[in-house]
Amino acid sequence: MIVATLSRTTVVTQQGEFEKRRGALLARLLPYLERQPGFVSHELRREGDGGAMIETTSWRAEADCRTFLRQGAAAMAATWLDAFFPTAPYPNGNWIRTTAEVAG
Repeated sequence: MIVATLSRTTVVTQQGEFEKRRGALLARLLPYLERQPGFVSHELRREGDGGAMIETTSWRAEADCRTFLRQGAAAMAATWLDAFFPTAPYPNGNWIRTTAEVAG
């Protein structure tokens, strides 16, 4: 299994607002992800109180993750993510993506 992790900072810092937006995003995003070949799971969580967040998406195989990232589906998901959780201004708004193979 391949786990793709996206770390970033958003302007949404309040827990209640984060949860409200998280629910609305997932209502749109999860059906989309579930239609992607090889999709396994998705998690979105806050990290601390400063707007940091981590999105984790799991895929059956590296090829499934690569297809998601390179054929446009990830761009659509990122557009929705940024609409619900606007990126923090420079220098705090970097998006950092890592992928790792895990025993599944």
